Amino acid sequence: MISLKIKTPLWTGDIDGRSDSLQSTGIIGSLRWWIETILRGMDKFACDPVDNNSGNSIKRCPALKENNHDIAQYCPACLIFGATGKRRMFKLRMNGGTETSIGLINIKPNGRNRGWFLGRGLVGNINLDIIPFEKDFDENIILVPLTIASKYGAIGAKTQHGYGIFEFENYPEIRFDSFKETLKAVLKKEGIEKLKIEERNGGENFLPNIKEMFFTKVQFEAQDDNWWKEVDGIKERGRAGDGNYYKGCINDSRMVNWVNSGSIPIPPAIKNWLRFGGGKSLWKTGDYNNKDRRIENWLFGSIKNGKSASKINISCAYRINNSIWEFRVWGWIPENSPFNPFSRKDFLDNLMTSLDGSGQVKIPWNSLFGSKTKKHKLEIWREFDSSRDTVKPKEKNIENYLQSLIRG
Repeated sequence: MISLKIKTPLWTGDIDGRSDSLQSTGIIGSLRWWIETILRGMDKFACDPVDNNSGNSIKRCPALKENNHDIAQYCPACLIFGATGKRRMFKLRMNGGTETSIGLINIKPNGRNRGWFLGRGLVGNINLDIIPFEKDFDENIILVPLTIASKYGAIGAKTQHGYGIFEFENYPEIRFDSFKETLKAVLKKEGIEKLKIEERNGGENFLPNIKEMFFTKVQFEAQDDNWWKEVDGIKERGRAGDGNYYKGCINDSRMVNWVNSGSIPIPPAIKNWLRFGGGKSLWKTGDYNNKDRRIENWLFGSIKNGKSASKINISCAYRINNSIWEFRVWGWIPENSPFNPFSRKDFLDNLMTSLDGSGQVKIPWNSLFGSKTKKHKLEIWREFDSSRDTVKPKEKNIENYLQSLIRG
């Protein structure tokens, strides 16, 4: 049994869109997303499990073999996590967690009329038991992506809004060699041929790939436990009766419940600066025009013209010790952007130097987090085959890189 401590509320979501009980399907979907990014990084094909377009080369499995429609083809992720005609290799039994916050909180940083919404989430501890259905299954096939998510990313839905940071309470032994051996066993030709199925292969599919992801952690010092009351979007703004007055959330019981659970919802403040404020200069290509608006929607998500998710996730702030807090900025920026002259390298260079304070664009931390925070610093930056990586710069071997992520 594995015990996980939730550090920022976990959204798993039930059929009604609520997150007041633990849903293993939400966690399994998130784990599948993480293993897909790893598989693509290891040059394996992984389909898009939500794409059912019959004319699409990345559509969800199974695909039928071109010269023999009696043979169904599955990508490695579907062989592990299941798909139509192929059961999952394991069962995930989970329990624990308690609900925090009732109803939606609308956080409106300076300049925003609509803002961002936060709602229910699970906090506390959850217990996880991985039960194999097949003899070739080894739990490291799940523990490797779960470990990388725990150290650098998040699990569950709404990670772009700060949900889903967690850590292991009883750290299991993680063996990357077992991960590789299990993957090899899953794809063993003689094994899958008995089921009249084959491994599905494909070329570049422009889906999240861990080789194209970046992971950062930023720490800062807080003078007291009430620093959160000055966070942009949480604090009161203006004077009552004025047209621009904003009541804020500091006396809202839903916000108080969230804060009491151990984290502070800072993503709206940072996103507002990065997308609409001075942070625009990190990614815009010139004068703000139609092309830059398309880049903005591509980077930060849009609900228009075919809803798209943000490629950048910002976690809530969580406590490291009495006075030190931390948050994560992580995401997937593909090498080949559909928008020229947007430069992935320039954007990530600009983002890193802003976070570490060495760049031309300074992050106005006291405006975003308030005057009771100080010593904001970039603690770590991880990125495959990159001079920006602060642990293993320019590491070109994907297996070495993955093992360095597992070690933390």
